[in-house]
Amino acid sequence: MKCCDIKLGMLRTPVEIQRQQTVDLGGGATEITYTTVHTTMGYMKPISGNERLYAERIDAQTKNRLVIRYRADLTESDRLVIRGRAYNIRALINLEFRDRWWEIHLDGGVAT
Repeated sequence: MKCCDIKLGMLRTPVEIQRQQTVDLGGGATEITYTTVHTTMGYMKPISGNERLYAERIDAQTKNRLVIRYRADLTESDRLVIRGRAYNIRALINLEFRDRWWEIHLDGGVAT
C-alpha cells in the first residue's frame, strides 16, 4: 500500500490503542493490566486466517492489516482493540517514511 492510496473516508473502524501496565498488588504480587491511551479511526483489511490443534484444543488465528494516522508514541509492545477484540501488533510500517500513516500488521486470536 502506498501513502497516496489512503483517503480519510476509508478510516471507518474505531480503534483503541492500549498500553501494558504492571500494578503492584502488595505482598510481592503484581498484575498486568491494559489501559487505553488513545482512540482513533482506522482502515482494517483481513489478510489470512487459520486454525490449528494445540494442547488438545483448536486455536483460530487471523492476520490483518490496519492503517491509522501516524502517532509517534505507538510501539510494537502496545495492543489494539477493535470491536471488542484484542490484537497484538506484529509490525509497524511508517508508509514512505512520511510520518503520515502507520500500516500495522496484526495478529488476532493469540494470547495477550
